[in-house]
Amino acid sequence: MEKQLIEIITKLVSYPTVSPVGNEYLCQKYLQKILKKLNAKVTIMAKDKKRPNVIAEWGKGSKSLVIALHMDVVEVGKAWKDNPFKVRTSKGYLIGRGVLDDKGPYAVAYLAVKKFLKDYPKFTGKLYLVALADEEADNVFGVKYLLTRKFKAAAALIPDGGSLKELDVGEKGCVQLKIFSYGKQEHSALQENGNNAIENILSVMNEIKKMTWSNKYDQSFSPTKVNFSLIKGGSFPNSIAAQCFVQMDIRYPFGFTSKYVLDKVNEVISRAKKTNPRSKYKIEIVYKTEPHKVENIKLIKQFLKAGENINLKIKPITLAGNSVGKEFTEGGIPAIVHYPSSILTPHEPEEKIKINDYLKGIELYYQFLKLYFEQE
Repeated sequence: MEKQLIEIITKLVSYPTVSPVGNEYLCQKYLQKILKKLNAKVTIMAKDKKRPNVIAEWGKGSKSLVIALHMDVVEVGKAWKDNPFKVRTSKGYLIGRGVLDDKGPYAVAYLAVKKFLKDYPKFTGKLYLVALADEEADNVFGVKYLLTRKFKAAAALIPDGGSLKELDVGEKGCVQLKIFSYGKQEHSALQENGNNAIENILSVMNEIKKMTWSNKYDQSFSPTKVNFSLIKGGSFPNSIAAQCFVQMDIRYPFGFTSKYVLDKVNEVISRAKKTNPRSKYKIEIVYKTEPHKVENIKLIKQFLKAGENINLKIKPITLAGNSVGKEFTEGGIPAIVHYPSSILTPHEPEEKIKINDYLKGIELYYQFLKLYFEQE
């Protein structure tokens, strides 16, 4: 099993499927080759032929499950000791871009499915293993495209979040905004004649940071958090700035809506306009998702029970980040999210995983498949 695991990960990592270009088609023939060994029905769904989604399918029946992972990876960056697309083995670890996020977990899921099909070739139900495109960018060629093509399953497992002992069952909503401030340019020596857009935006930022949020939300989530991620304004060092903008990222819990968050920000803008009638503002929504929480308790319990079967205690958690689990859940496919790894190094230089963690992950997912398809 270990030999097969390393072989599959090494091959997948060797394909430089770097987002936002992706070029996930580089993996396609290899995926089709190994899936053929499991007698899978393989379908290619692609909005762009260079960005395919490879869908493997087994079984028949009304009960269905999709295990979905992605084949694109983030930019390599610096500080790698060797070629990031050539997997290295060191003291029980595998190192390479994508060994954790998310090509390594594909190998785990594939081998779990292989073991399950060998032991239960006549299982009742339908099982999908999906290699997605475009997860590291905006999912336009990946899960969003699949859902527009009416892809359906009763539930999903997404090996792309949480950790070996943590199961992601809910994710915060995210609102990313740009607030533009418009003032009046003037010479620095004649401040009284100008209207400083930078000072105006700083005042708004300060008020947003001081905002109080309702405590009526699901307490399994952390409170609302605001991060100002980008600010730019002014044009000359000796002039009053006529224009400035700030970009922010607001993560908010289940129980709130994006409308509530936007209304709170608009209240601050309205007060700022009253305080300084000469100031002008514009809000632009860059990105928006709603919070979600998986309500399929049976699905969650089955995964936790699978952990118990191999003496692994797994805790349900919620995340501030977003995975494709959100898209699946909002698309009517309740999705739990899990990483078969005790160390989390996604997007880092020298991305690595413990081989033994992945061997446990294979057994964990195998046990989950048995419970989900009621083979015990």
